[in-house]
Amino acid sequence: MRAIPLVGLVLAAAACGSAPFVPPPPPPDRVYGMKELDEPPEIVLAPPLKYPEGGSDGVVVVRLVIDSAGNPEPSTMIVTRGSDSVLVAAARAMVSQTLFRPGRVRGRVVQALVDIPVEFSLESQPPVTLHVAGDVYRVEDVQERPHLISGPVLTYPAPLLLARVTGRVVVEAVIDTTGQVEEGTVRVIESTDARFNESAKIYLQAAHFTPARIAGRAVPVRFQMPVEFKLPTR
Repeated sequence: MRAIPLVGLVLAAAACGSAPFVPPPPPPDRVYGMKELDEPPEIVLAPPLKYPEGGSDGVVVVRLVIDSAGNPEPSTMIVTRGSDSVLVAAARAMVSQTLFRPGRVRGRVVQALVDIPVEFSLESQPPVTLHVAGDVYRVEDVQERPHLISGPVLTYPAPLLLARVTGRVVVEAVIDTTGQVEEGTVRVIESTDARFNESAKIYLQAAHFTPARIAGRAVPVRFQMPVEFKLPTR
């Protein structure tokens, strides 16, 4: 038997162990929930949203599957909220004609089960709106941006205060429809000194805002805010 050099064995083992693990693609027939998606479906094109004659103000929530091409599957459609028959019929028709960008898991398009709230209000402009429940808007997409109402006392890190170091931290979080910061969404975008980061995150997490709004309706929004650390004046 010919001897194999030890160096060759080591190199072969290293080569075998260096191959990265590649997860299998998502099953094409599986329907994913919103929390399982890496990228949730987004509305690309909606039909004309007209307030139906004979209806009254209210909200209808339509649950259905969005296929991997971004098309709603009418056979899966159920109404989970809403009792006005006129509004329900109008909401179902609007959702069935809406085109979506499909959800994705590990970069692959998948089928997704979503809730679509359709809101009817004659006093709002526009009088009819719809969106994917659980989605988060960009601040550029809302008509009314969040405004800080109150916040805790900002804690200045003692070593930095004694050293008379100032700083600025830009933090980001999702502000929900009540003006509260969603837990787990706070992160640092920019910082002049990383030693200020934790204090800035704690401040934002405890702050309270006016909610963002579209057509008078409160919506969740991803919001950035600078937190300034300035030396106290005498």
